[in-house]
Amino acid sequence: MRKIIDEAAGFEVTHQVDTFESLARHTRELPDVVVIGCLADVPRAPLAARRFLDSRPAASVLVVDDHAVLPDAPRVGVLPLTSGPDEFLSAIRMLAAGYAFYAGPAPRAAERGGPPLERITRRETDVLRLLVGGRTNSEMARHLSLTESTVKFHVQNLLRKLRLPNRASAVAYAYETGLINVGELSETARRP
Repeated sequence: MRKIIDEAAGFEVTHQVDTFESLARHTRELPDVVVIGCLADVPRAPLAARRFLDSRPAASVLVVDDHAVLPDAPRVGVLPLTSGPDEFLSAIRMLAAGYAFYAGPAPRAAERGGPPLERITRRETDVLRLLVGGRTNSEMARHLSLTESTVKFHVQNLLRKLRLPNRASAVAYAYETGLINVGELSETARRP
């Protein structure tokens, strides 16, 4: 993970630790995003994240673990260990922008039951690509030359058509179904 961040433009690692005690000591001033994986003294990343969030509830935390459940906190993301570099960097961008998400498998249309999904429009697909890239509504509006309320309308339509509860689910769905390829993401995720 450190190598991925070091090689990416616009990212800086402030500290790298291997124990929970060091994590607590080095994050008195919170960085934009804290990435938590397996630690020597707390080997389960979800447990370490919960302990960390108990003392710093306003922190943005990325939990890298295959079996983590999204903790009940406003700015937390969960990413599987099998995620690629682009997904990892996009997860950090999303958290830095203030979003929470869970990047586990999204339910398929057949699993959700009901009639087939409505087709999403080209504009909704554009919005989804920017959403996956961690863009805010105002950034999407500027990028697409739309008003912010129009972007919100497209996001709501997208969620309704895909029968998804929130933006984070839309991101997971985009990856799971192949609507968005990781190769597309590196270009989409760049800030204007």
